[in-house]
Amino acid sequence: MNAAPAAVRLRTAGPADAGAWSALHLRCLDETYRPLFGNAFADRQQAAAERTAAGDRALLADPDVRTLLAVGDDGAALGLVSAGPAPAAWEERAGVPAPPVPLQLFQLYVLRSAHGTGLGAALLESAIGPADAYLWIMAGNTRAERFYVRHDFRALAESWPAGGPWAGQHMHRMLRTGTA
Repeated sequence: MNAAPAAVRLRTAGPADAGAWSALHLRCLDETYRPLFGNAFADRQQAAAERTAAGDRALLADPDVRTLLAVGDDGAALGLVSAGPAPAAWEERAGVPAPPVPLQLFQLYVLRSAHGTGLGAALLESAIGPADAYLWIMAGNTRAERFYVRHDFRALAESWPAGGPWAGQHMHRMLRTGTA
């Protein structure tokens, strides 16, 4: 089992954490995708901040979704993770083929300053343990893909166009089975 770095505490997040969660989520989106997809893409993400916040509020209020926030000694949010029953509502609306397993990792983000500290692994372990699960990953996010491969996920041979502020990008699922 991976432990969070010593100065970080993982705690369950709920509706009262929506502001901090969304601020961290948007910052991580910017840190992750601006270098990969450019300023115009990252600016679209920022312009869709209220849409992102609305989705975050719904996620944090869902009793079936496990949400954890990583917080430093100073109280600053450093990472987040959410996982729950599949498929996600957007998958059903988009007509995505049925999920391969009933558990989805919805989000896992840590600030760039926390990369390489073990925080991502600790969040992943705390959210889903060794369970069979899948996730969606943006094509071109090789750093994240390498992380998930180290945690027994494998890329599925599929590509799906992203919508909304993600339009113009493609994503695919990664799946982990047989580790539980």
